[in-house]
Amino acid sequence: MRILTRGDLDGMTSSVLLTMAEKITEIRFAHPKDVQDGKVPCTEEDIVVNLPYVPGCGLWFDHHVSEEAKAEHMGQFKGRFEVAPSAARVVYNYYKKHEFDRFKDLLESTDALDSARLAPEDVQNPQRWILLGYTLDPRTGLGPEFQKYFRWLVEYVKEVPVEKILQHPEVSKRVKRVRDEQQQYARFLSSHSKLDGNVVITDLRGVRDVPVGNRFLVYSLFPQSNVEMRILSGHQGQTVIAAGHSIFNRTCGVNIGKLCAEFGGGGHRGAGTCQLPADRALDGVQQFLGRLKDGTVQVAAAAKSAKRTAAKGAKTAKKTKKKSARKTKKPAKTKSRKSK
Repeated sequence: MRILTRGDLDGMTSSVLLTMAEKITEIRFAHPKDVQDGKVPCTEEDIVVNLPYVPGCGLWFDHHVSEEAKAEHMGQFKGRFEVAPSAARVVYNYYKKHEFDRFKDLLESTDALDSARLAPEDVQNPQRWILLGYTLDPRTGLGPEFQKYFRWLVEYVKEVPVEKILQHPEVSKRVKRVRDEQQQYARFLSSHSKLDGNVVITDLRGVRDVPVGNRFLVYSLFPQSNVEMRILSGHQGQTVIAAGHSIFNRTCGVNIGKLCAEFGGGGHRGAGTCQLPADRALDGVQQFLGRLKDGTVQVAAAAKSAKRTAAKGAKTAKKTKKKSARKTKKPAKTKSRKSK
């Protein structure tokens, strides 16, 4: 069978597990939008993982919230769908093989990176599997040898511990590049990003030679923001929007995956992407930005309303308690008789 997936740590971990559970002859890659548009045909020999469902595929594994409603109405299919921290977790839950247990640390790190449940040190000074994940992130622009590197890692991680993996020349040169260009990337982000209310907008349309960098670094540079909207040039004049909740200021109430689905894309609750055709790009960017800002306002208003309701309830409870206490302390009236 063949694997069709994304080129990130989740795709790699999923591929590691699938190559242990199935007889895999090839690993292919696709963009989610191309899959949604029906540009990637599949047969029963294909395992689609971490991507939208493709009719006719042999197995499908996914975890994106944007696919939840579709999964409920597509009828029976082979594989598994569930809203989970990673697609690799879905694969793990489907097969439940004891052989998978030795990859527990890898799986937990994949969950953390794919769902952006990271600590500041995971961004500023990443280690172990998280660091390896940054070398696999295609958004960091690690060059034309990416697919070859990905396929090699799928096999290599089965053979040696993560410490040795990071020491291998193929990995260490990418790690060095990620670390060396961290400061350069911070300066680059500062010059191409601006804060608009709660949203940090990083506009990379027409920008070439984007340096390698950690995709979460922007949140430490703009701590006031709770969501990033990254705008890029796509194929054939399209405009790509990639949005994500801040992993440090977790106050954004917008479901990014569902918002992106409204614009023809998809993703998780906390992150997602969509592509806008040239004739819709100008209005679409402004509409998307407005939704990100409005969602936070609505959440803030709801929180304020909840706070008022809670305060009112506490005040009422306090009055009731005082009233009850007065009734308890009030002496009972007794009749006295004068002796005759």
